[in-house]
Amino acid sequence: MSLRAILGAIGLAVSLPFLVYLVYLSQAKSTSPDQIIFLAFAFSITFPTLILLSLVLFRSLVILAVSLPVYAVCVIAGYARTFMAFQIVCNGKITESFKDCLYFSVSLFTNTGCADCAPTPQLRLLAASEAFFGYLSLGVFTACLIVILVRLITTDKLRP
Repeated sequence: MSLRAILGAIGLAVSLPFLVYLVYLSQAKSTSPDQIIFLAFAFSITFPTLILLSLVLFRSLVILAVSLPVYAVCVIAGYARTFMAFQIVCNGKITESFKDCLYFSVSLFTNTGCADCAPTPQLRLLAASEAFFGYLSLGVFTACLIVILVRLITTDKLRP
């Protein structure tokens, strides 16, 4: 058995229970606030682990370059759903509108900030974690694109 196969089996064994629990929680009719926070945070950690595992197994930066935008969309939507469950404050009023929560989530993930929306006190740590994952994924995505460009330049595929 090769090292890649062993790493793949370990990665699958570690991430599969998280993914099953995440699917279970997303389908549950009633969830506690702690479960929703765990859902958003565990997804933010599990998905990048799978991306990095695929990078190690297949040694393809193209996989990483394609999967990171998918990760960003999934994290933004997951956090927006979490903010809907807990309600955020927009324009001085408590709201659970998906449009407002999505706007707040995008502004957190891209670290642009928004002056008209704010998390409730119980969501402050979760909002900070989304900003952290957004900052981290932007750095990884940029580094990945630079490595791909350097490889293309050094193999003379970009020269006429």
